Amino acid sequence: MRTHELAKALLALSRALEKTSDQPLDQLINDIRSTSKEHPGNIPVALSTLVALSAFDKTQWEAVIQENKFPIQIRPRDASRDVLGKLLTYLEQNPAARQAMVAAAGKERSKASPELMRALQQLLKS
Repeated sequence: MRTHELAKALLALSRALEKTSDQPLDQLINDIRSTSKEHPGNIPVALSTLVALSAFDKTQWEAVIQENKFPIQIRPRDASRDVLGKLLTYLEQNPAARQAMVAAAGKERSKASPELMRALQQLLKS
């Protein structure tokens, strides 16, 4: 690897870290280690999926949270990635909510984006 390649990689890492929620570095490292130990081949797919999910805006995420009646507080200054992070954390900690969301994802929604619901349904099934 050359110095300019390393510089570009560090810039890309910097941008990726800025897009995630602010958390202690130890927690991020532990999350990466636990993920890589479980399914090391799934990391590129998971990152690609997260990038695709980041295309949805805050109002679409709010609609998903409200329609599922999840007790997630959304502040006016929260960005869409913050709302997504809160939703993912909630679903990770509540398997019953995760299963309910899989079941509800196939139903017609009034506010939530159908594309978003299909993407979530596919992700939560795996």
